[in-house]
Amino acid sequence: MRGRQTARAATGLALGALLLLAGCKTDLYTNLTEYEANQMLAVMMANGISADKQAIGEGFTVLVEKDDMLRAIALLNDKGFPRNTRTSIGQVFQKSGIISSPFEERVRYIYALGEEVAQTLSQIDGVVSARVHVVLPEEPQLGQPVRPSSAAVFIKHEPNVDLEFFVPQIRRLVSSAIEGLDYAAVTVVLTEAAPTEVQPLQVDERMVEILPGLSIRQADAGRFWTIAYGILGVGGLALAGCVAGFVYYLRKRPRRARAKTGVEPGTALLEPS
Repeated sequence: MRGRQTARAATGLALGALLLLAGCKTDLYTNLTEYEANQMLAVMMANGISADKQAIGEGFTVLVEKDDMLRAIALLNDKGFPRNTRTSIGQVFQKSGIISSPFEERVRYIYALGEEVAQTLSQIDGVVSARVHVVLPEEPQLGQPVRPSSAAVFIKHEPNVDLEFFVPQIRRLVSSAIEGLDYAAVTVVLTEAAPTEVQPLQVDERMVEILPGLSIRQADAGRFWTIAYGILGVGGLALAGCVAGFVYYLRKRPRRARAKTGVEPGTALLEPS
């Protein structure tokens, strides 16, 4: 019993130490979809930033070390994360029970149409953000000239990505997605995203190898060894408790045997003649 209690205590302390080590992370972004959270995790982990995610309610939260907060925000900002939440046509024109004027319906339709096209353009590799401004003139009255429709596309992309050869495809995509829009009436503006400047790692943030194949920041080495020695000490106590319990059990065993047979050890048993 003592051995079991000691083992349970050791397990609890070990789990507490692991939770303490994991609890050093802080929230970076919350209320994310699982797909976007996984994308952000992949970007950060590919650049050497330790990150994790947690499901909270209907959304997900991305967590990083407090010391990595600045680098993580700068890296995700350069990659265009988190993505802007866009409103789909179904959400804009959902039933509300309120009668809208024709002008309001038209404005909502044009807005939703531009958001849908921008969402499609943002799927191109290297695009940080995309905006589409659609101009759909109203039907001219009798005797008035016809004003053509037009669209302006703004795309911010990563510095190492060249999208100039994509401009004809982008114009063709936008003109095909919007009814009555001519190919020549689509204007595309491309701009490079300026990388966020991050200060170089300080001396206490350099990586050191503490075990073969395991490297951590130099500032966290002392905390790591403190937790490691604590776990090893608790494990040693648990092992000693198990050994003591086993020895105690072996010592009690002969007494139980004497209690069952009623014969003292070393007493010769005489067979009847």
